[in-house]
Amino acid sequence: MSTALQDDDRKTFAGIADVLIPAAEGMPAASEIGIQGEILDKVLGFRPDLRENLLRGLRAAKGKDPRAAAEALNKTDGPAFGAISLAASAGYYMDPRVRKLIGYPGQENRPYNADETPEYVRNGMLKVVSDRGPIFKPTPK
Repeated sequence: MSTALQDDDRKTFAGIADVLIPAAEGMPAASEIGIQGEILDKVLGFRPDLRENLLRGLRAAKGKDPRAAAEALNKTDGPAFGAISLAASAGYYMDPRVRKLIGYPGQENRPYNADETPEYVRNGMLKVVSDRGPIFKPTPK
């Protein structure tokens, strides 16, 4: 299976992403922000471990009604459906227009201090994550 995203993969992704994230209450649908283009490429750049499952799911859904394809993948291929869902939601909220619409002020601009433990570490917020262990494992070279 080719690991490069083809135009039909992107079209299929846009359709399923719109099923998962439709336009509602002043918010654009996923495809309206161009989720199938550079945004998807950025998500896969950050999470290359999603690519195989995402492509398998998109190629299984190719040419099918997006809602029916999403429902079928959810029932028959959880990892593929999960990869598509994660890529869609992550990409959607990475978009600056969406962030502005939800009122996200952006990251705090604070200078780095190597001697200071960040508040989120001091208050134990990351303990649940660190206890779970690593979920991203880079592919061997």
